[in-house]
Amino acid sequence: MKKIVFSALLSGILLLYNCPVLAVTAEDSDVFYEDFSGGVLDSDVWLTAYKNWGGTVTENGETVDYNGGVIPENVNLHDGKLLLTGYGNQYTGDLRGINRNGTQRENGQRTGGAIATKEYFASGSYEISAKIPPVLGCCPAMWTFEYEEDYSGDHLVITNHEIDIEFPGRDEEDQFSLQHVLCTNWTGEGEDEHQSVSVSTGIDPTDGEFHTYRFDWHTGDVNQEKRVEYYIDNILIHTSYEHVPDKAGRFWLGLWFPKYWAGVPDFDTAQFEIDYVKITPFHEAGDQPQNESYPDHGWAEERIQGDVNADGEFNTLDLITLHRWLMHDGTVLSDWKAGNFLNDEIINIYDFCLMKQKLIAYSE
Repeated sequence: MKKIVFSALLSGILLLYNCPVLAVTAEDSDVFYEDFSGGVLDSDVWLTAYKNWGGTVTENGETVDYNGGVIPENVNLHDGKLLLTGYGNQYTGDLRGINRNGTQRENGQRTGGAIATKEYFASGSYEISAKIPPVLGCCPAMWTFEYEEDYSGDHLVITNHEIDIEFPGRDEEDQFSLQHVLCTNWTGEGEDEHQSVSVSTGIDPTDGEFHTYRFDWHTGDVNQEKRVEYYIDNILIHTSYEHVPDKAGRFWLGLWFPKYWAGVPDFDTAQFEIDYVKITPFHEAGDQPQNESYPDHGWAEERIQGDVNADGEFNTLDLITLHRWLMHDGTVLSDWKAGNFLNDEIINIYDFCLMKQKLIAYSE
């Protein structure tokens, strides 16, 4: 009987507002494709990073982290695009970064945002369409990552399998340049365990237009030599045959603040805008499984999106609860952030529409 009542209430609420319906597009089941058109970041697919890396500096005689890491508040979706925000040295807003030990910093300067796939991928074609911010001092990047620590022998052995496309690169006079890009691949953390090459993009990535950035990762088989090919707008700009990873890794997108090697972030706010992500697996014989040492470390606390009554489930009751709250009848949202689908720190009818659409998708 309760289900019938809920269904009737849901039908009435769905008719109350004329909200757009999410489009569902069938994709090849073997191809990972994300165009961020759902209005919210899919927590079944993506992890949002909450961690710090990038080195330390000395300030007032104390060793402190150079940057404020990456925080979930700097990961947002808007108009079908993923927006990764970074705050530079001129930022004076309320957001605060994170230290490497997990404590909160005093300010939000040099703080960015990053996400990664929950799934691990090996050989394949990795492509994004994106606009990079037209400023130096931060690093918009796409990369694969798999990290292991082995204490079984006489000394610690670190495996770091990674492929990067990172801005800025270096020009012919070794100056920071957004018309150059770093193409890097790793099999460890030692100086002799990676190759990094700065390559001319052949375009102006700061022209305000979307460009495609891609690497094709071959772990090798009888038909393919082990290598990584780097492309911009489908033009091959570099091929690496050294230190080519073979372990499956998560795919990352991030805007973060390197110590020194990206320039000085003399700005307030920058944004790395991504239109889509496409990963086409090659399934080559050289693929090796991941064995990460800390696969669950460094992620923002996962809440059930839409679960505004905080009962551990997202269902019709949450839609009813939000509707009543919007009608100002005294209803309390136990977890209002779970209903903030637009990630703008405001709950309104637009969040209700997105909640409705997600609930419909769940019921199909």
